[in-house]
Amino acid sequence: MFSISPKIEQMDIWGNIRQINDLPSRDPAKLLDLLCKHIDLPTLIPKSFYLRYYSSNTNDRKYPLECLLSIVLLMHYFKIAAYKPMLLLLSLSPDVRAFCRVPEGETPDESVISKFKIRFVEEIRLFFENLTKPVIDIFSDYDDSLPDNSPDKGKSKMAIYDTSGLEPKVKENNPKALQSEIKKQSGVKKFLESQGKGEKFNVYLAAYKHMPKHANANEAIKLGYANGHFGYFYKWGMVTNGFGAPLHIHFLDKDFYDTLPKDFDSVETQKYAFDNASLFPVLSDFHKRIGENPFTTFLADSELDSYDNYGFLNELRYQKVLIPINERNTPVGNTTIPVNASGIPCCPKDNSLTFISDGRCKGKNRSLRFKFVCPKSRRKDNKWVSDCFDKCRDTHSTVTAYTFPRGDLRIFSGVVRGSVEWTKTYKIRTVVEREISSMKSHPTLARPNTFNCASLRADVYLNAATKLLTVMLAFAVGKPEYMRNLRKLLNAA
Repeated sequence: MFSISPKIEQMDIWGNIRQINDLPSRDPAKLLDLLCKHIDLPTLIPKSFYLRYYSSNTNDRKYPLECLLSIVLLMHYFKIAAYKPMLLLLSLSPDVRAFCRVPEGETPDESVISKFKIRFVEEIRLFFENLTKPVIDIFSDYDDSLPDNSPDKGKSKMAIYDTSGLEPKVKENNPKALQSEIKKQSGVKKFLESQGKGEKFNVYLAAYKHMPKHANANEAIKLGYANGHFGYFYKWGMVTNGFGAPLHIHFLDKDFYDTLPKDFDSVETQKYAFDNASLFPVLSDFHKRIGENPFTTFLADSELDSYDNYGFLNELRYQKVLIPINERNTPVGNTTIPVNASGIPCCPKDNSLTFISDGRCKGKNRSLRFKFVCPKSRRKDNKWVSDCFDKCRDTHSTVTAYTFPRGDLRIFSGVVRGSVEWTKTYKIRTVVEREISSMKSHPTLARPNTFNCASLRADVYLNAATKLLTVMLAFAVGKPEYMRNLRKLLNAA
């Protein structure tokens, strides 16, 4: 249920030197040459970024905006986590200084770079989002040029969604904190067993329920599931296309968590609820930004399986939606409630008994649905009371059923489930997981040393920006097959 994180390697002077020594394998000279030839950075920076950066009349900017932005981008390109190795590289390499446009005789210190990321995190987000516009156009033109039998045909029109999270170094993520709680609950189990009551007591589930719901250092770092285990994460949702290019990143904030229940029966239920509810805010923000939907196919894992999500995706005009059926929506042990020819639920033990209509329901961010109650129910004190002694559902109240005007989307969502087309297309979904894994290969994102939300967001946006710049480079040099592998691209260019 829980996993213990690996030990953290302390970065020292030798670690800094190792990072510098690893640079030749990433061919920095060739990368800088390609970026200079094919990427005009000032034209990709939003005007609002310039206005915000130079707006202070009391602060004379010693370093141009392009200078600091180039430095933090190269830190992600070269996988340099700490500021000192980057500053050392600037001091030793005239080529890197020239590329970053560092003023003669000057080198920014650590605080300048750190404050730049924190103060201008929203502008860095806009910079990343500004890069997505030409990248979407590049992929659209590329798709038009492909023959109909190409395996890449149509990938640019796919939107793939997944969630992930950063795992900062907070005390709650220390394995000792979890082990201490498990040990405490083990003592409780032993006591209950001595009273003859501990047979069904789950030590790990009890430990999860007693762990704090957020990190003490930052409430935005919540107890949840990411990276294959439960811990304290700063979570976000990401949308890519079928090639794995990150097109949108949306961090889940306080407003999102306020709409969800505070307690869950199990960690699995919490994961399903969080991931399922995240689709609406992430995709709403994405499509509001890009305007008319250029995508026709949507792919996600089974955590997104819900009628509300299918209705929402239909409103966004997706023609095909590939989401596996989640068993949580069809609990084992409950009899399926049939629907008659008129579309009204009826008793599974006597189909002649139709359910009683109880009106329509439509909550915030939810699809329209119609409520029906068991035919052996009656109103009492403005509540439904069941008179059925042989219920088809495991419930203490009356049996309730819902019909969805768009319910058929879940069964047939543009592609027949289990067909060759479904299997072949759905395999592409793993590209978003590989992209997230690639982003987290950078040490700054693998295990952040900070719990400052602004700094965490800035690093994610900057890393995603380097991915889009690599895509632009690959197409510029005529090697689109290496758009996700910088090393191969540099060797082939």
